[in-house]
Amino acid sequence: MSSIQIFAGANAALVSFACYAMAGIAVIGLVIVAYIGNRSSVKNSNMLDDLILDERQNNRDGYTSNIDKSKYLGAFGVCTTDLRPAGTITVEGEPLDVVTEGNFVKQGDIVKVINVDGSRILVRQI
Repeated sequence: MSSIQIFAGANAALVSFACYAMAGIAVIGLVIVAYIGNRSSVKNSNMLDDLILDERQNNRDGYTSNIDKSKYLGAFGVCTTDLRPAGTITVEGEPLDVVTEGNFVKQGDIVKVINVDGSRILVRQI
C-alpha cells in the first residue's frame, strides 16, 4: 500500500494534525530541557566548588601517606601475637604490625626485622 492510500479519507486530517502536534511538542520539550539544563549548570556550579577539593597535599608541606619505619631495620623484637604469617611484635616498647617470610611464629619468640618497605615490615625468627 502506498502512503497516499493510508492517509486517504476522513482521518487524513486528524493523522496529519497528530504528527504535527507531536513534532511541535518534541521541539518545545527540547527547548525547555536545554533552558533548564543550562540554567541549572550555572546555578549549581558554585555549589560544586564547595564539594571539589582543589588543594594538593605535597610531601614538602609535611603530608605523607605513611610513617617512615626504616629505623626498625635490623632491630629485634618479641612477638606479642602469633605470626601466621602476619601479626604484632614489640620493638623498644612500641607495637608494630609485621609479616614473616611465610613461617608461623609463636607468641613470645624473638624475631629480627630484615626488610622495611613502606609500611610493610618483614621479620625472620631468630
